[in-house]
Amino acid sequence: MNGLPTGAVIGVSLIALVATLAASEVLVRGVGRLARNLGLLGGLVGLIVALCADSPEIASSVSAVASGSAATAAGVVFGSNIFNIAVLLGGAALAAGTVRIPHAALVVDGGVAIMVTLAIGLVVLGALPIPLGLALMVVVFAPYVVFLVLRTSTIARLPLPARLRVLLVNASRESGVEGLELEAELEAYNPAAESRHWWPVGLMLPALLVIVAGSILMVQGAVTLGERWDVASVLVGVLALAAATSLPNAYAAIRLGLDGHGAAVVSATFNSNTLNLIAGIAVPIVLYPALRGAVPPTYLVWLVGMSCLALILLAGRLTRRGAAILLVAYAGFVAYAVLTA
Repeated sequence: MNGLPTGAVIGVSLIALVATLAASEVLVRGVGRLARNLGLLGGLVGLIVALCADSPEIASSVSAVASGSAATAAGVVFGSNIFNIAVLLGGAALAAGTVRIPHAALVVDGGVAIMVTLAIGLVVLGALPIPLGLALMVVVFAPYVVFLVLRTSTIARLPLPARLRVLLVNASRESGVEGLELEAELEAYNPAAESRHWWPVGLMLPALLVIVAGSILMVQGAVTLGERWDVASVLVGVLALAAATSLPNAYAAIRLGLDGHGAAVVSATFNSNTLNLIAGIAVPIVLYPALRGAVPPTYLVWLVGMSCLALILLAGRLTRRGAAILLVAYAGFVAYAVLTA
C-alpha cells in the first residue's frame, strides 16, 4: 500500500476490518452449527469457538511476521490478550453487573492460560530456548485438550489423587455447561436453530479466506500508516491492531454477560488468550525466530499481572467495581506502551 495516498490506505484498512469482523462472525456461527450437528462435547465446542473468534488476531499476527514486521506480530498477540482481560471481562461485568464462575473451572481455565502465557512469553523474550518453551506449552495444553474431550463420567474414573479428580470432575461439568451456553447463544441468532442445516458450515471456508485476506490488508495498512506517522511497529500491533481485531470477542462477551452466561465469558476469555499465544506466536516462531525479543519484557509482566488480577477478582465475583479496576489497569498499559514505544 506504499503507493496509495494516506486517505486511500485508511479507507482500505477500514473496509478490510469490517469484512474481517463480519467473516469472523460467520465462521463462529458455522462452527456452532457443525458442533450441534456432530454432537460435540460442550467443552470442546467452547475451545473451537474461541479459536474461530480469534482468527482475525491470529491471521494478523501471522501476516505481520511473514511480511517482516515481528514487532507488530508479537504486539498484536500481547496487546489482544491484555485487551481481552480488561475489556471482555470488564465489559461483561459492567453490562451484567456481576460475573461469576465456579472455583474449579476458574482454576483449570485460568491456570492453563497463565502457564501457557509464561512458557510462550519467556520464549519470545529469549529467556527460554524455543524447543523447551514449546515442550512446556505442549505439556500444559495437551492434557487440557484431552480433559475437554473426555466425558465427566470418564474423568471420574481416572486414577488420580482424590482432590485433583474432584476438581477436574467439577471443572468438566462446568465446561460442558459453558459450551452449551455458547451453542445456545449462537443458535439464538439463527432462524433455523432447531434444524440441522449444513449451509452455515459451507460458509466457513469462504469466511476463513476473507479473514486471511482482510488481515493481510489490515496489517499492510497499519504498518504503512505507522511508517508515515512515525509510530513504532510494536505500538501499531499492541494497540491499534490488537483492539480492532478483538472487537468481535468484546461484543460476544458483553452479549453473553447480559444473558447471564458469565462463566462462559471467563472461559472464552482465557481460552482465547491461550489460543492467541499458541497459534499467533508459538507456531510461527518455529519458522520466524525474529519473534524472539520482538516485545519489551514488561509486556509479559503486564499480561501476567492483569491475568492474576482478574483471577483474584473472579475468585469471589467480578463486580462493576472490579471491572473498573481492570479497565483502569488497561488504560495504564496503554499509557505505558505509548510512553515507552
